[in-house]
Amino acid sequence: MTVYRPDKDSFLLKNYVSELDLQGKKALDMGTGSGVIALEMARKGAEAAAIDINPEAVEKVSRKSKEEDLEIQVIESDLFENLDESFDLIVFNPPYLPGEEVDDNRIWCGGKKGTELTERFLDKVDDYLKEDGYALVVLSNRADYEKIIDGYRLDIVESKELWFETLYIALYN
Repeated sequence: MTVYRPDKDSFLLKNYVSELDLQGKKALDMGTGSGVIALEMARKGAEAAAIDINPEAVEKVSRKSKEEDLEIQVIESDLFENLDESFDLIVFNPPYLPGEEVDDNRIWCGGKKGTELTERFLDKVDDYLKEDGYALVVLSNRADYEKIIDGYRLDIVESKELWFETLYIALYN
């Protein structure tokens, strides 16, 4: 398995997070990949945590946080499996493209429809949010994103049109 390299989706979410007041907040970067979001959260003063199912990603984020002298709790986990705390903010840039989850495809494939992993996350996220907490999730028009928006109480707060897809940041609270 390889580590997802940050791309337009990662930077769209990072830029959104960089505008938030995270000082003293508990923030979780679910599916951290390269760690760009978790690192930004820590730079913004959050008590940051990062989760990834990929042990290579966990090692990479641990190393980067030490290099930048940032405190980030890094956990290897399949979504919330190894977590027992709650957060003010949880962000998730999931693999969201439709396809078969085989080998390295896991870093971009969100299931046959592209939404299965996002749905698993949204089904559990309430259990890990503080009373006034909220989540941000990246969606793509290349998957059945409208079903996610309609099926869960999501509001689009940011979007970016690319030549091959439109990316969305959706707010869950």
